[in-house]
Amino acid sequence: MRGLYRAGPLAVTQFEAADARRVFPCFDEPAFKARWNLQLVGLPDGVTALSNGAVIKDQKEPGGGRTVQFAETPPLSSYLVAICIGELASSPERKARAYPVRTWAVPQKQALTAFGQEVACAVMPLLEDYFGQPYAYGKVDQVGVPDFEAGAMENAACITYREVALLLDPKTAPLNVQKRVAEVITHELSHQWFGNLVTMVWWDDLWLNEAFATWMAYKIVDQWRPQWRVWMDFEASKGAALHLDALKSSHPIRAEIHNAEEAGESFDAITYEKGGAILRMIEAYLGEEKFREGIRLYMRRHREANATADDLWGALAESSGQPILELANGWIRQTGYPLVTLAQQEGKIRIAQKRFFSDPQATPEPTQWLVPLVLKVDGRERRVLLQSREETLDPGGKPGWVLGNAGARGFYRTAYDPELLRRLVAALPELRPEERMALVSDQWALVRANAVKLDGFLHLLAGLRNEEDHTVLDEVVGRLGYLEHRGVSDADRPAFQAWVRGLFAGPGADLGWNPAPAEDDERRLRRAALLRALVLVARDPAEIARATERFREHLQHPLALDPNLLDIVVAAAAREADEKRFEELRERARTELDPAAKRRYLHALAMVEDPRLVDRAVALALDPFVQMQDFASYLGTLLGNRAGREPAWRLVQTRWDEVRAKADSPMILRRLVEALGNLPERRHLEEVEKFLVANELPPAKQAVAQTLERLRADVALRERLVPELAAFLRGPRS
Repeated sequence: MRGLYRAGPLAVTQFEAADARRVFPCFDEPAFKARWNLQLVGLPDGVTALSNGAVIKDQKEPGGGRTVQFAETPPLSSYLVAICIGELASSPERKARAYPVRTWAVPQKQALTAFGQEVACAVMPLLEDYFGQPYAYGKVDQVGVPDFEAGAMENAACITYREVALLLDPKTAPLNVQKRVAEVITHELSHQWFGNLVTMVWWDDLWLNEAFATWMAYKIVDQWRPQWRVWMDFEASKGAALHLDALKSSHPIRAEIHNAEEAGESFDAITYEKGGAILRMIEAYLGEEKFREGIRLYMRRHREANATADDLWGALAESSGQPILELANGWIRQTGYPLVTLAQQEGKIRIAQKRFFSDPQATPEPTQWLVPLVLKVDGRERRVLLQSREETLDPGGKPGWVLGNAGARGFYRTAYDPELLRRLVAALPELRPEERMALVSDQWALVRANAVKLDGFLHLLAGLRNEEDHTVLDEVVGRLGYLEHRGVSDADRPAFQAWVRGLFAGPGADLGWNPAPAEDDERRLRRAALLRALVLVARDPAEIARATERFREHLQHPLALDPNLLDIVVAAAAREADEKRFEELRERARTELDPAAKRRYLHALAMVEDPRLVDRAVALALDPFVQMQDFASYLGTLLGNRAGREPAWRLVQTRWDEVRAKADSPMILRRLVEALGNLPERRHLEEVEKFLVANELPPAKQAVAQTLERLRADVALRERLVPELAAFLRGPRS
């Protein structure tokens, strides 16, 4: 899926990082910007041709076929050039201020283009206003591609998307799908300024493009739909970066890149989520207005040219009057992040930092950061720039409670001495939802690092059983799901599931399954979190029966079920599936036009638990039925399924040549390697280590190192948690 390739009925290009050279001779590096004049010849009648420029000629040739010529582009790096040819249908053209916007799909999915069109037309003016620069490329074409390696690609004025990231029906799409599509579209449109208009000099500043677009997408979507509270989703997604960056094998945001092939390994949570989080932290430190002034200055100075991270820091320093370079470079050029520990000491608060590792056996490192702390002392914010390894803060009297990361905007973990933690937990109702979510995330990270005992963490989760915010509940349920899957023995699993049922049966019964008329989104999403806990983690038989009954109803009456419950009922139906149900799921996965629904049914096939059906689900992995774009995630679901992991792992080992051929792109291959991290036991670790040594994968070298390190840590964690959880379940609990 690189260069010019076939994607179902379309021929499309994907040139980032350096695959334009596969199609035409060029200086295929970001520093070499050029004006592009493209012309396609020999096109058949009835196909649409799109590129970066508007069509200025479309004529039939005497010998047959058509010639399509596009307008000359402004200066662009070669990786941003795009061509798309095939049978396409668009939404009705709309204007975003002066610019025509069209959203394209294969003809049978044209009805799913309206939402993406609405998002683009809504956010384009907001982006122009933020950057203080008019849109430079004259028009916007958004194209849903049936088989696509990445989530989307920001080609100037001709943006290509995986269909699931662009196309949906808002009547049937869960809110999380709508938010995700809006965020991806806004991410790609923000690149039209930050990345396309001003471009990195070389791939070591790839993060400039992706981190900024990640942060900007949430900022702009929050302006457009504030009721969605997308910054909570940002905080949730930040967890993946915190988890990855706690590994020895992580990398700096600004990684040293020697060639374009190495650039591909930087498309990960460090570049996107960590980079976005650091920008948000710096914005909070400088203030929104000063930060925006610096961005506008940077855009004016480097319009249609190339720039480096130091150019950005210089503009921000000039606009704010703050010496930002030293602070920023510590976060951008160093691997990892600090654990900030707060402890009482003679009426004051001692604040210390050290690099955080999830592996309790990791060798300590002397790395330190300038940490722009925002503390909260009894509800009042205090800003402190932590400049050394340890400092002391006078709180101005004995505080009732202290929070080390107010608003959860900092990219660091926090830990507390026992008394400060006790007071903080007692003050949970006074914390904002994102602060409660971050506290749960940090305490779980400390459990993983063997710095906090599991029973204390479980008591914290139990104290949140009546949580009113769905994102906090999602965090709680996610941790319980991990424990049910990997932290408990088979013998103790029923007792753990019963404990989880005891936590959530009451709140779940209060909300039930059926939303009231005009019920708000928060209540609907809270219901979904509670039912996820009861159906998928606790495996409550009564709730599973209700879920499977609603699945049957949904097949007959698709609009009868709250879309936010679809993932739960489909997963429950898959786990309980017989042969008839398996075929229903397979047929839905084959015929669904809505990409999110198609993906939901496809991955449900990998969740079946009947051994006969598991073998069929595993066999499907190498069938053309599973597209290359879905291959790694489908295998990952099988490897994460207790019933499916052994046959799926056998498939990988015994049919490796076929597996490797299907993962025929660096990004898909890296995701496949990461999926092996779902194997939970020490024997799996030993087998995976031998397998990856015997089968070298140069395009996924970094993913191999990270997966093995993560597997070692997870296996050791499981061996520690299983007896701790058994003791908790057998002991007194309140």
